[in-house]
Amino acid sequence: MSLSTDSLWFGTSGPPDADIVLVGESWGYEESVEKRPFVGQSGNELTRMLNEAGIDRSRCLLTNVAALRPQGNEMWRLFHPCDSPSGLPLVRGLDPTEQVRAELNRLYLQIAAHPRKVVLAVGNYALWALTDCTKASKLRASNNKKIPPELQTMTPGGIGNWRGSMWHMLLDPLSSTYSKTQLIPLIHPAAIMRQWSQRAVTVHDLKCRVPKALRGDWRAFPAPVFFAPPTFEQAIAKLRGWLDQANRGVRFRLAADIETNRGFITCAGFADSKHFAMSLPFVRLLPDRSFVSWWSPEQESAIISLIRSVLRHPNILVEGQNFIYDTQYFQHWMAVTPRLDFDTMLAQNVLFPGTEKGLDYLSSLYCHYHWFWKEDHKEWDARGDIESLLVYNCWDCVRTFEVADVQRSVLAAEKQEEQMRLKMRVNDLCLRMMNRGVLIDMERRKSISGELMEALHELEKQLEYIVPQELVALGEKTPWFRSDKQTATLFYDIFRFDVVHNRKTGQPTVGKEARGILKRKYPEFTGLFERLRVYGSAENTHNVVNAGLDSDNRLRCSYNPGGAETHRLSSSKTPFGRGTNLQNLTVGEEDE
Repeated sequence: MSLSTDSLWFGTSGPPDADIVLVGESWGYEESVEKRPFVGQSGNELTRMLNEAGIDRSRCLLTNVAALRPQGNEMWRLFHPCDSPSGLPLVRGLDPTEQVRAELNRLYLQIAAHPRKVVLAVGNYALWALTDCTKASKLRASNNKKIPPELQTMTPGGIGNWRGSMWHMLLDPLSSTYSKTQLIPLIHPAAIMRQWSQRAVTVHDLKCRVPKALRGDWRAFPAPVFFAPPTFEQAIAKLRGWLDQANRGVRFRLAADIETNRGFITCAGFADSKHFAMSLPFVRLLPDRSFVSWWSPEQESAIISLIRSVLRHPNILVEGQNFIYDTQYFQHWMAVTPRLDFDTMLAQNVLFPGTEKGLDYLSSLYCHYHWFWKEDHKEWDARGDIESLLVYNCWDCVRTFEVADVQRSVLAAEKQEEQMRLKMRVNDLCLRMMNRGVLIDMERRKSISGELMEALHELEKQLEYIVPQELVALGEKTPWFRSDKQTATLFYDIFRFDVVHNRKTGQPTVGKEARGILKRKYPEFTGLFERLRVYGSAENTHNVVNAGLDSDNRLRCSYNPGGAETHRLSSSKTPFGRGTNLQNLTVGEEDE
């Protein structure tokens, strides 16, 4: 039976009193025909994922942020352009049309009409409608096409970060206060069909989080205990307690993590379980944004002495996330190299090479309770709120501890423990390489740098002669061949080349791969493309030759043994801004 458009349940399907509510974004063509959500290909895929997770779609209420079909199936068209505001209050950074505002009110009434166990916010717009988790940004392109400036509007983002989080929904469309209604953000099935790698984690989110919501298992009770900050007496007692335990012959795990700012360790955190963490501050931010020490010199000396002993004790199994970064800070500021036993990022690289390895992503896979917390440190960045930074650091520690606990079990079950031991040995080798560095012949470096600069100046003259700057962007100080934006204007607006899109993002690109494609497609421009290739190669080599050195004239880089799915090493500058990415070196054949 069809419902009138003013009915509360217009545009929905499933029982109105369902425990589970799925909220999509807007109608596509099939949905507009059937006047119900999640039909067509993406709807079928949603049904398959629900089935795999053991969820019966027929027992769920399905609805949308807006029971409307926007032009071109593009949700942003239901919002006022930035240049033509409605004059009404923004809703979490967006300016919905009056029709969408009415639809938002209907959505909240639908959910409030019956008790709900969990609401699934499917996609960015559903997350925006039901929480304050999204961040608004101006949308300049859609479906691989530029949006005219006069039509550009704000759009929400953040579903990739928040997916799988055990969260809550707001009290009403304009509220900033959360209700008790449990909510899980999910990636939209239409997005999954464009990026299939997101399917497995979405099924995981459904299979892992929905049963917890149905039984009300939403937060740890009691909550973890954090010393953030501890008193000096608490800090000393805890560090000495761990050392005493280790000195008695007890072997135990200790997760460690630091936060840094301006090259300093701002705090160092430790967790001996998923129930306790302590974060030790080392700086205090003054009103003029300068740093002073948190402790007295005597207190700081005592704390650092104990930390050094803890990090080096053979019975304390130190665990971390991308700990080769933290180690460089411990070496620099505390003159200690921790005895690292396990790295969660490296474990993920062993178990599932090619997948994401950030701690928030690992938490979503391995932690019993998960919600995205990685934005919390911005309170410190904005206001110098040390308590928020320390609590954030404590969450990093307890989640690292729990992730490592589960990963150790998975490695054993998958018989990957030997591979993990090899990865940890490679990590140690990388650290030794980083510490030793490469001694640079300063006279030879100066000579090579001069030769490269001469070659670059000659190539610049040739490129400016072939395509004068005033042809591309008159008055621009940056030459067109040093600007991707200007190069794109030349290729796609002036020369009218067929647009090459980035394979991952789908956005127009003029990178090395794109230039190789265009050179084969437009052989009459080979001279131009060859000069651009050689210019880029010479510039990269010049940057490597002139990379920042330490005071002993050695080139030191940060090596990451878990940075690539092929298990090759990746490299970058050190945390202190010296060294370089050695992958910038080229043999000049990338475009062939």
